Amino acid sequence: MATNLLRNGDFERGWEGTHHRCVVYPVGGTPYERDAGEIACPAGWTAWYRHGMPVEHDPQNTVGWAAPEIRPCGLIPDPVRVRSGQYGCLVFTFSRIHDAGLFQRVNVAPGTRLRLTAYAHAWSSGGWGDPNCDNPRYSAGAGTNPFYAEEGTTGLSDDLRNFTFRVGIDPTGGTSPYAPTVVWGKGAHIYNAYRPVPPVEVTAQGQTVTVFLRSRCLWPFKHNDAYWDDVVLEVVSPMPQVQLTAEPASPEVGQTVRVTAQSDQPLTGLTLRVTGPDGTLLAVTPAGPDASPPYRWNFIPQKAGDHSLALLAEGMATPLAQMTLIVRPRVWGLPREQYERTYVLLPPGAGVEWVRAILESGAWDRYRWTIGGSADDAGIGALLSKRVIAINPQQWPGDLEAFFRQYYPGTRFVPLVAATPEELRRKLAQM
Repeated sequence: MATNLLRNGDFERGWEGTHHRCVVYPVGGTPYERDAGEIACPAGWTAWYRHGMPVEHDPQNTVGWAAPEIRPCGLIPDPVRVRSGQYGCLVFTFSRIHDAGLFQRVNVAPGTRLRLTAYAHAWSSGGWGDPNCDNPRYSAGAGTNPFYAEEGTTGLSDDLRNFTFRVGIDPTGGTSPYAPTVVWGKGAHIYNAYRPVPPVEVTAQGQTVTVFLRSRCLWPFKHNDAYWDDVVLEVVSPMPQVQLTAEPASPEVGQTVRVTAQSDQPLTGLTLRVTGPDGTLLAVTPAGPDASPPYRWNFIPQKAGDHSLALLAEGMATPLAQMTLIVRPRVWGLPREQYERTYVLLPPGAGVEWVRAILESGAWDRYRWTIGGSADDAGIGALLSKRVIAINPQQWPGDLEAFFRQYYPGTRFVPLVAATPEELRRKLAQM
């Protein structure tokens, strides 16, 4: 079992000689420390909380962030609130909301890769007229059942969104949960039973890191109780060295691209995220075994331009590897080398007598012109010099010259009207 770098991560010790020190973060003010009798900190930990108004989700400012109460929760009287051992830690407000938790600084070697995990759940019950309001097994929205959903899950009721749990690490050792250096894991809504809070990993930038536990609630329910237990900070394997490559290296729109990730160690929970030039996420499919490197995926770009590729791993805050892939517009009919082409285009319904007239004119012997009846065949090809001699273009539906301007720009359009095959023979003989 990995060594837990935290002091008293299981909250089993220090409640008898607890301290009451906490750090307050007033809205729009300067943080300060105070001793609060309603806050009993477990050994090794310091409390923190946000205080005051306004509250982002309350435009009428009828409620503000309140100071929580913190105390141990034991097997007696309620074993449900303890995941292991004799105690867990309770952070709660009564008919108020909070953004609060605990933090602890830990000495480590610079460059150490660290992973923070914890277990938590809430008792979230609000309405004074709700007959289940004071039932300790009941949470609004979840009822009496255990409930877990990551933040951002669609379709959740306001009741289920009330509580959000997070764990975070400041790899620089700072002590403010609101500092931009803190790396937070995903948020989770957890009720009635302990479940893992989404973990977070960082690499220590100095000799000290700071871990944070955080619960945040939206509504001033009667019971806004957050329970924590079994917090672990452990050293994990060094960051893997990963390289992304794409084949082909310069793909066209509509062409299947195979992406390969080479790694110096096995990886799990990988996701390849491909973002197109317009910001949309592209569909990506696995293209090989995922038990060991190399790892492979396929995707098909739909638009030309820069595509951003990011390889993500579960529980890691930053991508393992990234690259930019430039997708070219798809070019059909690219010639081996440039040449001049003339296409004699016959109208719909032209019979073999019209083809015979072209041959008898001597034009094919002199110029080796292409003869056919398809307007697309006549215009296709990335040639610098394309000419279409359109026989009786008025017999085509629509404007034939406009067709070439729209779909095959750069094609030189030459109309030639002939009432009979004999007239066509004479006119071509003179060209």
